[in-house]
Amino acid sequence: MKNELLNVVLIQNNPIDCKNLAQVRQNIDATLNWMDKACTAYPDVDIIVFNEFVIQGGNPSPDEDIAFAIPCEDMMPLLNKCRERGVWATFNFQEKDEGKLYNTSIIVDDKGEIKLKYRKVNTFVPLETNCPGDEFVVCKGPKGAIFGMMICYDGDFPEAGRELAYKGANVFIRMTGYMEPYSGPWGFTNRARAYENAAYVLACNRSGNGSIFSWFGKSEIVDYEGNVIARAPEGIEWMMKSEICPSAADEKRKKKAVFNHLYNIKHRGYTAHDGCEHTVNPYSYYRDWK
Repeated sequence: MKNELLNVVLIQNNPIDCKNLAQVRQNIDATLNWMDKACTAYPDVDIIVFNEFVIQGGNPSPDEDIAFAIPCEDMMPLLNKCRERGVWATFNFQEKDEGKLYNTSIIVDDKGEIKLKYRKVNTFVPLETNCPGDEFVVCKGPKGAIFGMMICYDGDFPEAGRELAYKGANVFIRMTGYMEPYSGPWGFTNRARAYENAAYVLACNRSGNGSIFSWFGKSEIVDYEGNVIARAPEGIEWMMKSEICPSAADEKRKKKAVFNHLYNIKHRGYTAHDGCEHTVNPYSYYRDWK
């Protein structure tokens, strides 16, 4: 497989915590402006990743009038911008569906089509009152990327990353609104999810003071061995660009080698002298938990 480089841009910003549709539209306009800026600065960009809360903010009104069905007319400018600029992008919404509210992220391709819709599985209880989703999903992206989505608190669970890896994702996109005092776990959970799954992690975090929290930023791009290859500053809006190689993550997963956790968890003891390789799952947590 050709080792093509995927050009990624992460934009950590500080959207309005919306109380009405006029404020939501201000956030959409700001997002469109960031996309124009990214595509002008980096004409070779393949995908733009935004943080959680980029459309309605981090403390949205319970009034469903500011939540969106997906798709809907209000979000069309975002899809159209992807098509106009020929770029993939991620956006996070408060979604309404059949009277329920969800914390939802989408991946849009360079034709302006939604390729993935993901509802946050592990909501940040007790503060987050959205309904949880019930499925992790992946989609094929450009240059050998297979994108898997997690939203903020999802990334604190090893099972979220393992599920995405099991489904083939080699690039985890983690859109977050990680606040103080959790800047310590932010860094090591990004690296852990990358290291234990041989996957890149594009972790884009909100930055600035919102209506109830201080969001520290420090967005990161982590390679498939758990090394931070790019990091944004703390506390300010920022745009950063880097290159990753999804096929390199795929190649690592195929090797019988030290620290290839995805292979070794399924082929335990394959170097044992008596040929006692084990492929039976020994983890009672996955067998028996109800």
